[in-house]
This record gives sequence, C-alpha cells and structure tokens, in this order.
Amino acid sequence: MASSSSAPATAAASLTVAVPTTASRRPPPPCWTHDETLALIHSYSRCYLSLRRAALRAPHWQEISVAVAARCLPSASPKTPIQCRHKVEKLRKRLRSERRRSLSLRPGAPPSSPWPYFSLLDSVDPLPVPDPISDDGGGGVTANGGGIGGLRFEIPKAVRSRRTERRRGKEGDVWGEMASALMKLGDGFLRVEQMKMEMAREAERRRMEMQLRRTEMMLDSQRRIVDALVEGILWEKRTEAYPDS
Repeated sequence: MASSSSAPATAAASLTVAVPTTASRRPPPPCWTHDETLALIHSYSRCYLSLRRAALRAPHWQEISVAVAARCLPSASPKTPIQCRHKVEKLRKRLRSERRRSLSLRPGAPPSSPWPYFSLLDSVDPLPVPDPISDDGGGGVTANGGGIGGLRFEIPKAVRSRRTERRRGKEGDVWGEMASALMKLGDGFLRVEQMKMEMAREAERRRMEMQLRRTEMMLDSQRRIVDALVEGILWEKRTEAYPDS
C-alpha cells in the first residue's frame, strides 16, 4: 500500500520539475557564417562611419539587415535587424577582450590578434590613445603612465569622456574634410571633362567652317570658269555674225 502511494508522488514530482525546464527553454541563437559576418562588418562599418561614429537607430539596423541579405547567398537564412545588432555587440565585446589580452601580453606595442575580424573592427573603432598631461614645471606627468618618480596618475572618468568626445569630434572633422576634398576633386574632374567637350565642339565647328569655305571657293571658281566660257562663245558668235565690225 505504501509503495503504491509513493509511485504517484514520484511521478508528480518529476512532472513538476520538467514543466519549468520546458517553459524556460529558449531558441538557440542564429548561426552566422564567415561570409555573413564579413557582410555584417562591412555594412555596419559603412553606416557607422557615414554617421561619424554616432549611435545607430532602428532604421539603420534595418538597412544593415537588408545589405547583409543582399551580399549573402539566397540559400542563407535572413537575419533580422535585432540579430544584426546583437551580433555587432558580441563582435565589439570580443574586440575589447582581444585588445585587453594583447595589451596585457605586450603593453608597449599596438594591439593585435589572430582573430580574423580584429583588423576590420579595429580600423572602424580604433582604440583611444590617452593624452599626456604636463604640469606647470614641465615634469611630464602622464595619464596612467610613468610620471614623476615613477608614480602613476589616474585621469577621472568624466575628463576621459570629455576627451573622447573631443577626439571623436576631431575625427568627424577629419572625415568632413576628406569628404569636402573628394567633392572638390570630383568638381575638378567635371570641369576638365566639360573643357574637353567644349574644345571638341569648337574644333568640330572650325572644321565645318573650313569645309564650307572650301566648298564656296570651289563653287566660285567653277562659276568664273563657266562665265569665261560663255563669254568666249558669245564673242565668237558676234565675230562670225559681224565680220567687218
């Protein structure tokens, strides 16, 4: 009797344990191939740099999702804007981890990593370099570096954030100057092509004028020859009609 009552209790306990496990199960994250990841990095880099490294909004992620789908094979599963954003966040997190690992192994060298996407992401979001701070006496006190007597100084976070904003503003100005230079270069090429077209039209106009003059000269010469022949014939006829005159 006791064994029969313990069996339902055990089954009920197993059911109560299995139900939360089924309810808390989440779908697996999407699988990104190497080509899809490269397409995502290129599309994100173009959009991020065009916005001068500003925060991306929902329409931007929608454009990135469409661009990734256009770059990849039709057989690849399409990625949603949210999946693209989460993937970029994971890539940037991995980038920061690779940078910290590289700086811990080689403190004085630029960050590097065998990770295949490191160079692409590092060029889009370069590591900010701390600006040196010098005191009034010229002692060369540096940020987080060897200062006076080998002491290390920590720059407050608010100051670092302001410097980062100024640095990003300077980078934005640099991109603006590059865009302006490219526009001026394009205008220069356009002016050169317009000058070439104008010179070609002028040369064609002169050629037509010279051809017209040659035609007029030939017609005038032929007219004079015909007039001379007609006058000679008429003179002969008058001479024959009036021999004594």
